[in-house]
Amino acid sequence: MSLIITGVGSLPHDNCADATDFVTRSADVPYLPQLPNRHEQESMLLQWGDGIAGAGSDGTLLRSGAEPGDRSEAFLGAAAMLDRIDGPIVKTQATGPVTLAAALRAGGVDAPDLMDVVNAELRSRISDHLEWIRSESNASEVVLVLDEPTLAVVGENPLPSAARRSLAALVAGIDASVGIHCCGDTDWGGLAEIGFDWLSWDVGALGAGFIRGVDHIAAALGAGARVMWGIVPTTKGPLPQPHVLVGRYGTAVANLVVAGAPLAKLKSEAWFTPACGLSGLSVGDAEAVVSLLAEVVGEVESGW
Repeated sequence: MSLIITGVGSLPHDNCADATDFVTRSADVPYLPQLPNRHEQESMLLQWGDGIAGAGSDGTLLRSGAEPGDRSEAFLGAAAMLDRIDGPIVKTQATGPVTLAAALRAGGVDAPDLMDVVNAELRSRISDHLEWIRSESNASEVVLVLDEPTLAVVGENPLPSAARRSLAALVAGIDASVGIHCCGDTDWGGLAEIGFDWLSWDVGALGAGFIRGVDHIAAALGAGARVMWGIVPTTKGPLPQPHVLVGRYGTAVANLVVAGAPLAKLKSEAWFTPACGLSGLSVGDAEAVVSLLAEVVGEVESGW
């Protein structure tokens, strides 16, 4: 069985047809792209947070009191991809509640119950999103990953209790396989304890927070969770050699296997992705990332 490649979400393309062609060519499991270069409403904060708690769009950011943008533009990249899907599974993503709440506070929203407001609205929006996917495709399985870049500020420290409660409450209310993505180091053990179906991480960013949590991560994998390995960096500049990336993967696998994780969850049952979204790159650089990803996954498949 070949190892599975998919994507994180955002792409640099400024039109839907090119983006869907890119996904179709480069991913085994199709994902619904976000195209912030096509329209600001497809940026992660506005796509999921515009209109929550009285905040509207201010460029690609959220600002208290601003008018919401044109929501009909928010999911056109995703809609175009749904027209191309004829398989049984599709991956999508939503901005997570911790990141949305932090963005709303930064935009001037001042509400003591903000996290509860965000959770309630996000749960409703995700429910509508999943219903839409199921009505517009033949997919029998939907994987939804919560994107939480704000959790990178946690580092090796324990996950704040408010963040833990918010994520746990949201996950319990989503009718799909739910994952968590962070493109930095964080309290991965604490996240694993919440009960996510998928842990999606940037292999190159794993550090003390990951090492502290290997026992909890291994336990979650043993109970059925799976990994999305963000194995190729998405930063601008020269890309590492394949053997460097395979080595990073091997080190993380070794740490988890020693802690008791089943190897199948880390290879044959895992998915492989770029480290993060690709919208910050040029289209050519994005093509280079997915080309290297295929090469690295081939080496993982043959060498491990």
